Amino acid sequence: MPLKNMYRWITAVLVAVLGNDVSAQDVRLQAIFGSSAMFEIDGRQRLLKSGASSPEGIQLVSVTSKAALIRIDDREQRLTMDAPVAASYAEVDRAEVRLTPDSRGHYSTTAWINGRRVTVMVDTGATSIAFNYPTARNLGLDLSRARPLNVSTASGVEKAYQVQLDSVTIGGIKVHNVEATVLGNDFPEVTLLGNSFLSRVDMQQQGGLLLLRARN
Repeated sequence: MPLKNMYRWITAVLVAVLGNDVSAQDVRLQAIFGSSAMFEIDGRQRLLKSGASSPEGIQLVSVTSKAALIRIDDREQRLTMDAPVAASYAEVDRAEVRLTPDSRGHYSTTAWINGRRVTVMVDTGATSIAFNYPTARNLGLDLSRARPLNVSTASGVEKAYQVQLDSVTIGGIKVHNVEATVLGNDFPEVTLLGNSFLSRVDMQQQGGLLLLRARN
């Protein structure tokens, strides 16, 4: 084959192989929550509602209890919990916790907050870790230096405090300097594991389990 034609052939092969992948993104379905789905897109976690798009341009077209239909560069792709990867994804060795849902579909586990044991329930709708005043007292938190704020709850506006936790540990996953909210009464009954912790780990639903993985 003449050298000139060989260059043309190599170029054609590269275009065929890379054509639509030059702008390809790593997209992984991690969890489904009602009409929303959690994805990892280029290493960043994104919680999208049906019809919404991520800053990277990935649109969640629709979602069911078992699958999410996404649109990437005008192409649609269906992701399930059994086949969650839309592009390449490299698995790495890291601490992992597997949570089993209770009869109501809630995921609860034991956490160590500032070195003390606390039962927590995963709540992706909570901005931060949230616990009641008795729990804060048991943890030895000094609320006199905490930032006061008002939060809206099912029973109205409540007085609360924003604190910084030294560490939150679940299984082999440990996160430092985690924001938390303390409500000035007995609500919530169970400490809520909100996004101030969840946004700093990787989440994925798999066969009914909720997997939490430490980030490198």
